Amino acid sequence: PCATSLPQDPVPSRAARRRTPSQKLRDELRRLLGGSWSEELERDVPQAWQRHGDLVVLREDSFRAAPWERLGKGEQGRVMPDGMRTPSVTLLLGQDGWVEHVDNGIRYTFDVTKCMFSPGNITEKLRVASLPCSGEVLVDLYAGIGYFTLPFLVHAGAAFVHACEWNSHAVEALHRALVLNGVQDRCHVHAGDSRQLELRDVADRVNLGLIPSSEEGWPVACRVLRKDTGGVLHIHHNVETPPVPAPPAERGSPGAAGSGGQAQHPPGDAGKEALGARPRPEWQRWAEGTAARIQGLLAELHGRPWRASVLHIEAVKSYAPHVHHLVLDLECRPVLP
Repeated sequence: PCATSLPQDPVPSRAARRRTPSQKLRDELRRLLGGSWSEELERDVPQAWQRHGDLVVLREDSFRAAPWERLGKGEQGRVMPDGMRTPSVTLLLGQDGWVEHVDNGIRYTFDVTKCMFSPGNITEKLRVASLPCSGEVLVDLYAGIGYFTLPFLVHAGAAFVHACEWNSHAVEALHRALVLNGVQDRCHVHAGDSRQLELRDVADRVNLGLIPSSEEGWPVACRVLRKDTGGVLHIHHNVETPPVPAPPAERGSPGAAGSGGQAQHPPGDAGKEALGARPRPEWQRWAEGTAARIQGLLAELHGRPWRASVLHIEAVKSYAPHVHHLVLDLECRPVLP
């Protein structure tokens, strides 16, 4: 990586301190290019980017104007439709795409040209890191680069984790991260399709961190739960939620609703109501329906009745308009005679 030392005023002005990173980038480029600067270049500078360690990932439509061809850059493209969320990234400067990202004291590592990093799951990663998992064996059916495997091991105190992942690049990243965090002796990585997992009767807890639905993993989750004591399933799912109408007292007030009659929220507040609110009826219906289906799968598998109880419904984020990424904590126990 290259570093550029730029002269600075001893005491930056108040206006300079208020500049956003994208404004600072534009100002520095305008200064460096001098008379070559143009409105075309101004429009071509990215508004936002991702930073991982000493690597910066830009959108694929950044720096496309002809004058930039003489300069180096890195780009981020779209996610490939290959079922593995492989990013379409071209490395234009540097030897490789491996970076390290520290999150909640956990060191993740991955190749940005081969794997995605999802910052949107931070609240759920923090939540699972706080769960009391001391002495437990956990199965993570969709481990990726270790989004949840590592918090369970590093902070939640899980005794052992079986991590399942079918993307070979993510498997390599996970192996490296386990070593970086010193927890490689408490984890076995099962490379391949988790639906073919041969484990049975081992887990106190199962994580099913796949959206829009982890439903194909439900039978596997039931098989790996301890048959004599059961355990807890963390089931991820995208649930469609109709917009919440404004309270009756607000419906007639000026500015309370737009032309469609729905309550309007300030820009940037989308999802805050959903994430902080009590479970909505649609969420509760989904959770209870899932509990009934899991209870049936367990009874059919073991030939005796089980009880599946909703412990908690966590709203992770708004995935799309009126669609919420939820996690259901479901306690599953065999019914004793």
